[in-house]
Amino acid sequence: MSKKTLSLLLVLVALLALPGLVLAKEFKDVSVAAGVADDGLGKGVAFADINNDGLVDLYVSNKGGANKLYLNKGAGKFEDITAKAGAGIDYPGYAMGSVFGDYNNDGFADLYLATGGRDEIEANRLFRNNGDLTFTDVTNAAGVGLKAFTYGASFVDYDNDGNLDLYCANYGVGAKNILYRNNGNGTFTDVTDVAGVGDLSWSWMATWADVNNDQFVDLYVVNGRYPVGEPNKLYINNGNGTFTENSRKAGVADANWGLGAVFADIDNNGTMDLFVSNYVGPNNLYLNDGKGNFTLASDKLKGAHEGWGKGPTFGDIDHDGDLDLYEGDCKLANQLYLNDGKGNFNNVVDEQPVLKCETVRTKGTAFADVDNDGDLDLYVINWGAPNKLYLNQQNDNNWLKVKLTGTVSSRDAYGSKVRVTEHGKSTLLGLRELQSASGFCAQTPQVVHFGLNSAKTYDVVAVFPSGIEARAENVKTGQTLEMIEPTLSQPGVLSQVVR
Repeated sequence: MSKKTLSLLLVLVALLALPGLVLAKEFKDVSVAAGVADDGLGKGVAFADINNDGLVDLYVSNKGGANKLYLNKGAGKFEDITAKAGAGIDYPGYAMGSVFGDYNNDGFADLYLATGGRDEIEANRLFRNNGDLTFTDVTNAAGVGLKAFTYGASFVDYDNDGNLDLYCANYGVGAKNILYRNNGNGTFTDVTDVAGVGDLSWSWMATWADVNNDQFVDLYVVNGRYPVGEPNKLYINNGNGTFTENSRKAGVADANWGLGAVFADIDNNGTMDLFVSNYVGPNNLYLNDGKGNFTLASDKLKGAHEGWGKGPTFGDIDHDGDLDLYEGDCKLANQLYLNDGKGNFNNVVDEQPVLKCETVRTKGTAFADVDNDGDLDLYVINWGAPNKLYLNQQNDNNWLKVKLTGTVSSRDAYGSKVRVTEHGKSTLLGLRELQSASGFCAQTPQVVHFGLNSAKTYDVVAVFPSGIEARAENVKTGQTLEMIEPTLSQPGVLSQVVR
């Protein structure tokens, strides 16, 4: 063995010995075999289990041409059921960031289509899930047929009343964003002006998270127009049905041309940090102090390049206990950043060039465990080129998934927080907040995922939007833990152990 080879081996051994550094396993392109290599003018990806069989299904929004609804048949295979799912599900018009949400709390994921219009602005559509793999258009009855160029829609219970509300981020001159409050009877009321969230910027996406830990979700709107951009907005939820715009004071009035954003606890300190993907200008990473004040920390992104960013998504792809980042790029090549455990990210996509989608215009991206083997797979929406499904080959037992069901809170439990610690210890190992829409025109499944050491057991605490807690103790990895919000039987009892 040469001295040079020996030196390289010693360096590799030393690198592997560093805490938090795990080499991610290969992803495999199974798009064609899985039946989801749609080659339309792709914009949005939305995952949901539409028939409650434990497998995540997939909806693809196309800006021109038919949308697609794919039923997960297991083992990473999908069936295109668009034609038999109900009139209008294909929507052969302009669709962008469509989103699933159980707006009527009947246990089935409904679908809201964010639309634009080819020749003129067309109304958004709401489809009720009938529970038999078919959907019925209930737009007019629900009162949510907004005629605006809606780029991204999101379901959220902003007032913690147990019903999912709806927010539309709208694009174009004078296009005001709209917040619909769910009345609890299948209808919605436009409360935009009362709530104070009618941003008149050119909005591309909106995502929600409780940035100041007051148990009410806050709203971040991503804005931008050519050529200089437009400041993003952070609306702090006042807890009384109104919001206060606070982006400049909070430090997240990113003035680039933004397209996507995602909240995640990147350093496992119990706060929701923020990544902003910019089409013009550098992508930016902001660290949250837990009170809703952010510090720019983009120097933590190594190997990043400026511009053309669109679709970011976070997930622990290597099961080392921290969240990694994939970002879709609209011009050059997509990026895969591994987290070192301290919130520092290194772009390693050159080690897996299959994930680059070079020279392809990527739009929405989302991590999801499509084959139920416990690791996070990746779906990538491409414009005018086949979409990609990449299966993660991690294939170990170092994971835990948590499925939440609300009873007092909305059934989907969006806005809930899940914390994991080692059994009997207090050090936080991971925080996830359940969200409907994030990134760019994207929705990940209604299940939270953790990478954890399978040699240990863990305590899991879920805090629902109502403030009610559910706890599970001494939990083993390699399983999906179902946690149902306790129904309070005694006044003041806000916690229950799930056995």
